[in-house]
Amino acid sequence: MTRLLGNLLKGLSLGLFVATGVSAWVLLLRTQAGTAPFDRLHTTFTATVVGYYHGGTTGGLLIGLAWPLRRWLIGDALLGILGVFPFYLFAAGGHENAPLLRSENIATALLGAFFVGTAVGVWAWSDDHPHGPGWFDALRFPTFKTTGAVWCGALFIAMLAVVLVPKWSFYWPFRLIVLAAGVLFIIPLATAVLVTLRFYRSQQDQ
Repeated sequence: MTRLLGNLLKGLSLGLFVATGVSAWVLLLRTQAGTAPFDRLHTTFTATVVGYYHGGTTGGLLIGLAWPLRRWLIGDALLGILGVFPFYLFAAGGHENAPLLRSENIATALLGAFFVGTAVGVWAWSDDHPHGPGWFDALRFPTFKTTGAVWCGALFIAMLAVVLVPKWSFYWPFRLIVLAAGVLFIIPLATAVLVTLRFYRSQQDQ
């Protein structure tokens, strides 16, 4: 029980810290641009900040509950998704006449949490674990052969996406198309670029 309470406190502190940082940026935006940015989104400064703190509190508690998952790379990615999802959910809920749990709101929050949360979780795990597992080390410390293999795989997947997704996605919801494009096109190519940058830096350091 003591460990659980400690994990909840750590997660809650992290969520509130992020909410405070984002709210500070929104305050700066409000000071510089007035209410126009909020009016365009049919919300208010107060509703936006309250939404961020609701999201930070909820996301922080979810992270605290799932804190033991941090020992694994996939677990840390899942923690990132759990932590980011409420931010998107409650931020959209600040709009006028926008029910919090409507399907479009949930779908948008899941989409944002998948891309942003996964990236944050993987970055956090990489920062805490200088080595391992083997396949991840191959990407963090790539050789010329590994870099070439990653590019070949990324281009192959991206070409399949360009050819097949438009044929299959005619009746898909827009957010599902965005998810497919991200998973099958953007992520592979972005991974190849990052691996190439890591390889270039390693060569510069030698």
